[in-house]
Amino acid sequence: MQVTVEKLVQGGSGFTRLDTNKSLFVDGALPGEVVEVSIDEEKKGYAKAHVVTILQASGDRVTPACPYFGVCGGCDLQHLDSSVQPSIKCQMVLENLQRIGGIKREDFLLEETAFDRPWAYRSRVRFHVDVAKRQIGFLAKKSNDLVPIEQCPILVDSLNELLAKKDRILAGARALMFSTRGKGTRYVEVNAFVGDKDVSLSDEVVTTVVDGHRFFVSANVFFQGNQFLLPAMASFVRSQVKGSTVMDLYSGVGTFSSFLAEEGRLLIAVERQKECLALAKRNVPSLEVYSDDVQLWARKQKRPVDTVVVDPPRTGLEEGLPSLIASWKAQRVIYVSCDSVTLARDLQRFAQQGYTVRSVKVFDLYPQTFHQEVAVVMDREELTL
Repeated sequence: MQVTVEKLVQGGSGFTRLDTNKSLFVDGALPGEVVEVSIDEEKKGYAKAHVVTILQASGDRVTPACPYFGVCGGCDLQHLDSSVQPSIKCQMVLENLQRIGGIKREDFLLEETAFDRPWAYRSRVRFHVDVAKRQIGFLAKKSNDLVPIEQCPILVDSLNELLAKKDRILAGARALMFSTRGKGTRYVEVNAFVGDKDVSLSDEVVTTVVDGHRFFVSANVFFQGNQFLLPAMASFVRSQVKGSTVMDLYSGVGTFSSFLAEEGRLLIAVERQKECLALAKRNVPSLEVYSDDVQLWARKQKRPVDTVVVDPPRTGLEEGLPSLIASWKAQRVIYVSCDSVTLARDLQRFAQQGYTVRSVKVFDLYPQTFHQEVAVVMDREELTL
């Protein structure tokens, strides 16, 4: 079957429509390309396919730099010129905001997309280890098989050095095999994070300085894996905060809180994970930390919040959270998202509470993949008249 690809969509697949108007998602295709495809899966409303032959290639198509591309499941876009990836991802975000969230492009300020180096940027990773075979790598594309690797071009040098020597990762995997965390899995998962002087494996704590702010971090807690762009994202969030009472929801180890802390400002961090909380207290000593259900905080405190910063996992916010935030009379909400699909859904819920999107900024934190980070600034209409 021959098709012409219209655009890239969430997940990194090319998109077009069949003569029946059914959506077709083509793995490995780029916008504007004419390709011969083979159908892999067909459902009532859509079909999935892969490229058999490229009949007319895009001018943005390049030769992937990694020999594991297409086999390893880590990267989606190495066949797309790195220089155009930020704009393509921005278009994905805008489309999701309009299609799912009903938010039109002309209704908000679109900030310039932020990006940095396209390779050797990632300082946080999860290795999969077959201890018996002494193999380390990542899971294969669309399967749970291990792809042993010798080097990954998106990892920073320290992680590739660790990968080449193997011994420390293998020792960490063997230790995890005898713990609860390592049981019942086909491969042992070893988390790694690069600090300024050392590499953390699992729960080892290291330090890293980001734009003058020192953080204590372990590989087992979340911390942004692209520290080249993290200062720009933190700076943007800081520049958008209003008022003297700020809540940092899903605060993690206090990444944003560290940048938002200032004299005269009450900063409340909400985080349930104990490992994160312990590190957050070290990273931002002035934090007022709350570890229970945030609804309980609202009942006890009954104080207004000027700005709420939310940085949830990929699944987005709990359904009732936008209305709860509105009950605090928060004038501004800054939503940092790693998934523009759940983001768009949640923005629609905020709209029902009287919040309007003022600005959107996309950060290309994950070059060579379809993933994007997005910061959205919202104000509540009734409080800004």
